[in-house]
Amino acid sequence: MVGELQALSFLVAISGRGMILSYLLKFVAKTETSDNPIPRSFVLKSLVDYVVFFSDIDYSELQRKLDSDEITLIDVRLPKERSEEGMIPKSKNIVLEALGPIILFPDEKFAKRFGFKKPALDDPIVVSCLGGVRARTAQLALMGVGYNNVRVYVGSFEDWITKGGPVVYPEPDS
Repeated sequence: MVGELQALSFLVAISGRGMILSYLLKFVAKTETSDNPIPRSFVLKSLVDYVVFFSDIDYSELQRKLDSDEITLIDVRLPKERSEEGMIPKSKNIVLEALGPIILFPDEKFAKRFGFKKPALDDPIVVSCLGGVRARTAQLALMGVGYNNVRVYVGSFEDWITKGGPVVYPEPDS
């Protein structure tokens, strides 16, 4: 079991989900001495599956998936950031602070407000921001309401610019 815990610690360190998985890793360590009825091997496998399933997306994969319309890219930056710095083409803007209540809107109300179809719970979604921190928060918020195919573009807009990705600017509000 010690080897499995060390391997999981490594996965935690490289996954970008350190705080969440570190907490869960402490829970796993307690299962050996507690009266917890959940087998440690099940908990470890679940955590490893979590790390692997919710892998982040990189520039080249994101660009391919955007080009083929395979994903919905949600940019959680403020509109002011997007108008001043630009945005990734085909990205949709939902401000992080409003994401929780907005994602619970009925489909029609969501589409009317944002001008695009509300993703289904299993549709592939990528979240981005300026550098990736707010995107991770958005990922967890979306997962918390039942979305099960949400990935983070780590580095987000800063990485996009660094790699030479095209930038567009939103239309000014009329």
